[in-house]
Amino acid sequence: MSNAILYWNTSRISDIVEGLRNQGETVDDDTLAHISLLPYKHVLPNGTYFNEDELGEPR
Repeated sequence: MSNAILYWNTSRISDIVEGLRNQGETVDDDTLAHISLLPYKHVLPNGTYFNEDELGEPR
């Protein structure tokens, strides 16, 4: 699980930094070196499940 979180966070941070730089923002590589890639508060390890009957009514 931690490898998947690390991959996801690395991918997202890279996309965000690239977007900021494309908008003309200065994002210093030394600052990025202090960002942790292992926070996981946004991850639901047990998933989210929805159970509905044939009519779409919650059970």
